[in-house]
Amino acid sequence: MLYNQLTTTLQEIVARWQVPGLSVGIVQDGEIIFSHVMGVQSLFTKTPVSAATRFCVASIAKIFVASAVMRLVEDGCIDLDAPICEYLHYFTLNDERYTRITVCHILSHTSGLPDLDEFEYNALWENPEFDEAASERYVRGLKGLELRTSPGEEFHYSNLAFNVLGDLITKVSGSNFESYLQTRVLAPAGMPDSTFLLSEVPSDLLAVPHIHIPEKAVSPIYPYHRADAPSSTLHSTLGDMCHWAIMCLDGGRFRGEAVLQPDTIERMWTPVARRGGILYADMGLGWNLGTYRGQKAVSHGGMGAGLTDFFVLLPEKKLGAIMMCNEESYAIARVREAVLDVMVGMEPRVGSVSWMLPISQALLKGGREAACACSAQLRASESKDYEVDEESLLMLAMQLEMVGRLELAIDVLGLNIQAFPEFFDTYILLANVYRQMGSIDLAEGTLQKALALDAGNLEALALLKKLVNN
Repeated sequence: MLYNQLTTTLQEIVARWQVPGLSVGIVQDGEIIFSHVMGVQSLFTKTPVSAATRFCVASIAKIFVASAVMRLVEDGCIDLDAPICEYLHYFTLNDERYTRITVCHILSHTSGLPDLDEFEYNALWENPEFDEAASERYVRGLKGLELRTSPGEEFHYSNLAFNVLGDLITKVSGSNFESYLQTRVLAPAGMPDSTFLLSEVPSDLLAVPHIHIPEKAVSPIYPYHRADAPSSTLHSTLGDMCHWAIMCLDGGRFRGEAVLQPDTIERMWTPVARRGGILYADMGLGWNLGTYRGQKAVSHGGMGAGLTDFFVLLPEKKLGAIMMCNEESYAIARVREAVLDVMVGMEPRVGSVSWMLPISQALLKGGREAACACSAQLRASESKDYEVDEESLLMLAMQLEMVGRLELAIDVLGLNIQAFPEFFDTYILLANVYRQMGSIDLAEGTLQKALALDAGNLEALALLKKLVNN
């Protein structure tokens, strides 16, 4: 009965949020017990989503990369506590502390390495590289960076750091990154239709990303760069991802074939660093660790560039789930809550819709004035249909920035500052937009406002230093 309710709830979420395509699967005790696909792979082609559709799972790729590293640990090829520079002698930074960065630090996001900001990610995607040497060039190009914090000191999520693992896997294994993942991780886990190489994804089966610019549309930029593969380029099907969940819940084995040893799985699910929150309370080795309604949960999400995904396991219940969506909004949060509630025996809920949607529609129909009026109305309303939250408009602004609609991005961020004047992240993103426009004085002024809220914020200080140095 609950799974029938889940189907209806997911359909309503898709309709209310105007989600192009969604694919959801749940496994228990080694079997797929629920699967549901809906919508289209592309609003342009109208090709329906099917079980064969390949979704990019974005940052969920990191748990696969972590697993590949741990296979090499099992084989005695990598020591988790060894410095990265022992394996990659050309890995250097403009910071003498770099010699202390270990493999474990990168897997647990405690390396101290900074992350790519929106400006840098846009540049990466706009200039993709496809050759095997891209990863080494990427690592060699890090030599001018400085660490945010000392290695092992605290958690700071870093896509950039995880990309170093791609080159590490290549050099240690003697095989290129994608081939090693294919033969030693994906294939034995029962994932024949999964790949980190975009060139191997059939174009007629690809779920393309969608963004609000401000109309919902197919993104003109596909988020792919071969050096960025360890962070985000795994493409997979619903069935393959369900097989991965089954393997993880069975102590690292799929249909009798070992992908990882049981003690390796447990090691990856052991806290290394504190994150905070409930679902993301701690960081293990590649995995987020926490609870959901009292149940132990291990998970990883993916979001960005027109894609959202979520993968979660409830090990004590032998339950796992995958959710893949080809648009970027917080609809995935409603899907996640509905799926998880059913997994713990509760009725699923549709929930509210983010104010990002009506703000986007107002921008499209009437520009800045209409968006301002819509914002004021939503903030004054007591309706439970829409949620006015701090983060959704930042997502909209990043999508506008990605396609070069910088003035609209500034307008959207201005609305967020009106609603949440003390929300620090808005100022960081606004400073980056000004930076992209070449308005350095405005960027610096915005960062000063941010530092007035949090004088010691490392992200703001690092960005201010970039502006001064440039």
